[in-house]
Formats: sequence, structure tokens, C-alpha cells
Amino acid sequence: MVRRTIAKHLPMNRSNFEVKDIICDIWATLGLPDAALKEENLEITGPAHTLPSSYRLSQVAPAVISTATLAASLIRSHRVPDHRLAKVRVDSFHAAAEYKSELFTSLNPARNSSLWGPVSGSYETADGGVVGIHANFPNHAQAALRILGLPEDCTDKATISEKVKQHNAIDLETLASSNGAVIYALRTLDDWNSSEQAKWLPDFPIVLRKIGDAPAGIPASMKSIKDPESCLQGLRVAEISRVLAGPICGRTLAAHGADVLWIHGPHLPSLPAIDIDTSRGKRSTFIDLREDSGKNTLERLLSTADVFLQSFRPGTLASKGFSPQDVAKLNPNGIIYASLNAFGEDSPWSPRRGFDSMVQLCSGINSSEAEYYGDGSKFKKWPCQALDHTAGYFLAIGIMAALHRRITEGGSWEVHVSLAGVMKYISSLGRIPGRDGFIGAQQPSKDDAEGLGALLETKECQFGELTAIKHAGRIDGVEVGYRRMPTILGHYEAAWQA
Repeated sequence: MVRRTIAKHLPMNRSNFEVKDIICDIWATLGLPDAALKEENLEITGPAHTLPSSYRLSQVAPAVISTATLAASLIRSHRVPDHRLAKVRVDSFHAAAEYKSELFTSLNPARNSSLWGPVSGSYETADGGVVGIHANFPNHAQAALRILGLPEDCTDKATISEKVKQHNAIDLETLASSNGAVIYALRTLDDWNSSEQAKWLPDFPIVLRKIGDAPAGIPASMKSIKDPESCLQGLRVAEISRVLAGPICGRTLAAHGADVLWIHGPHLPSLPAIDIDTSRGKRSTFIDLREDSGKNTLERLLSTADVFLQSFRPGTLASKGFSPQDVAKLNPNGIIYASLNAFGEDSPWSPRRGFDSMVQLCSGINSSEAEYYGDGSKFKKWPCQALDHTAGYFLAIGIMAALHRRITEGGSWEVHVSLAGVMKYISSLGRIPGRDGFIGAQQPSKDDAEGLGALLETKECQFGELTAIKHAGRIDGVEVGYRRMPTILGHYEAAWQA
């Protein structure tokens, strides 16, 4: 079993890693079988440089999608008579496009929706610093405006900027953390690495641990399918997550055939511009965990589920009776409890709300990118939400590693990934000197219709004609892709398929 360890002061150095080294590192650390890494089992093609950055994002995207796809092929090998791994193929340009999938999703007829709320943005502070406000959900926008002493319907950036300039950056971040808002200060890498929060993070970003006893073997929901068309066909996944990282994990499992039941609270706001992309392959249902009837429904689902995927802050679901230990007791046949959050388990910042862009800002990523780019800017963002996408694939890899353990050893298992842990892992891969990483990238772009064409698929859904990026992982002779298209939230009954 892989156990969490407290991090050293600075990230482990993996700066000589290429794509296949990253795959081997993840695979070996999770204790997956070496035989799966044979040369004939994996082919990676495409350009070496696809995402402009001083960080090695161009290697990360194909590496983690390849690892997730190889893990799916491993699970399939337990289900077929000859136990052979089908060959995995990933194109690096396609992987980079999938790391921007939310940007390449469109509907006909078009819908008026934005990826960012009007209050969200970067603002200068009284001490010459910068803060980011993440306010895509209405409650987060209202909390931020309330802290700033503004009306809850204010959307004027100049007015917001004037109020932010009355605060110091760290003071405003601290005030927000205890008042329901999502505001973070720009830090340097040195500032971040000297913090107690950074020192807490483990050197490896996927935590895997056994949390209960259960019989070994293929889950009953999968075993009943004698000739599976896809690797995870029959796997029952209950997902309670929002925004990008958690939903990307669920979408990845769905691409490999899992029955993913995406659970929303009927009272909670949604993000249609993102949900259209991340709900592909899933069935959406409503469960209200404020009510006893809703808790009873979730208990019923989890008693026969194979995976429970959630992205609430630590302790939130435990307070409602759905801690990892509680859920393991609900399901004596074995279950995988997968959690994702911004800053990790039991860390100094674990109670804080957090999103990809805010972790980039506060962890030194953005300031260090600006330093390497060298145009005098205080900060520079990554070309995609790489923490969210990587975390989603890491969590999917962890779930399939746990599923392999459940099949071969038995037991219920817990998997955990944090955005800050992902940041530490990506940082450990080293940097591209100076401006070199920003030059010459064969970057997927909306303007490149010819380059994107073969990577897109167009299908009908409840909202019209949906065009979106296909899943980048391919497996020879095995179905990979999204069998279901997006629906309105709550469209399906809260029940497993027969």
C-alpha cells in the first residue's frame, strides 16, 4: 500500500523525466505490475512541445492520459480470457487539446454562457501586491463583495478594483478564508516553499490506502458482463463534484465505459459552460443531502456502488455521515472512496476553498512564469487549467489502481488527490530555461480548424448539436468514448442501470 508521507522542504527532483519516465514513476509508485509497461503496450506520438510554459506541461498531458488509459487496459486484462493488455495509443497534440477541452466545446444553437463570472479577476492591492478573486458561483461572488463593502449585485470592475486597493494582499486573503470568499494573494515560489502549507504536501500526489476488508475479485456489476466492449463497462461510480477536476475524473471513467451517476444538490448553482463538457458520458441526477430522504437515497446507492467520487472540502461529507469509514461499512463487498480538494488532507489550509487559478496564483506558479517570460509582468497564467486536468486524471489513475488492488487483494480503498499536491509534482519535473518554453509550441487553438478537426466529434444532445474534443486515449480493439451526451441536471433517476 502507498502511504502518505510528510514532504521535505522542497519538491523531489524529477527534472530529467521525459513522458515515459513520468508514466513509469506513477505506475511504480502505485505498485502496479511492471509487465504492463512493456514497449509493445504503449505508443505515444505527436509533437514534443504543445503547451507554452516554463513548466513541463507538454510532457505532463500525454503522460497522465497515457497512464490513465493504460490503467483502464490493465483492468480489462482481468476481465478477458487471455488476460492480455490491449495496446494503448496517445497523441500528444490530442492530449494537449483535451487539457483545454472546456474551451473547445460548442453548441448549435449557441448558448450565452461564460466560463468566468463578472467579479472574477486579478486586482492590485494597497501593498503593491496582487490578489485573484474566484467568483464564478453566486455565493462566492456575494461573499467577496460583502467583504469589500459592496452591494451583492455589483459587477463593475473599476469599483471592485478601487475597494481591493484599500487592502493588503495577504490580509484580504486571510479575511476571505474565514468569510466564505475565494480570494488569494500572488506569492513567489520562495514565499510558498517556506510556508507551513507547502511543507506539509507529500512528494507523490496520489494517496492510496486500504480502509476496510472485502473479498477479492472483479466487482459483481462488472463480472456479470461476459464480453465487455469497454474496459470499465459495468463499474458503478457515484460522483458528487463540480467545476473541473472531479468531473474530469468522472468523465475519464465514463470514457472507458463506467456507469457514472453525477449527483447534484437541486439547490446548488451550476456552471453550464463547463458542465456541458464534463457531463459527457454521465447520467445526471438530483439528491438533496440536507434531507434525510436524500441521505437515505445516497446510502442505498453506495451500498452497491464500486466507486464514490467527491470533491468537497475535508470533513464536509463526514459531517453528514459519509466519511470513508462510514461508506466502507455501507458496502461489505468493497468500495473505492476517492476525494479531491485544493490543499490536501488535514493540512493547515485544508478547510479553505480553492480552484486551479487560485492555487496557481498563491503557490508561486504565476509569478515564476512571469519571471521566466521576462516581459516585466508580475504574473503570467498557464495556457490551460493544468492543475484541474492533471488532478482529474491522477484521481482516475488512483481509482483504477485501487480497483486493481480490490480485484487482486480485496478490500475497500481510499484515494486522495489535491490541486496543491499536483502543483508540487509538476514543479518537481523541473523548468525549461529562460523563454525557451514559451517558444515554438504546437499549441491546439480554436483558430486551427484543420488541426482540431479530427479531434472533434459532433453529436446531438438535449441542448442541440454538441461539438467537443474526443477522449485522447485510444485502446486497440476496445471501445473508448462517450456513450451518453449531456442532459439537463437531474434528468435521470437516482438508481443504477439494470
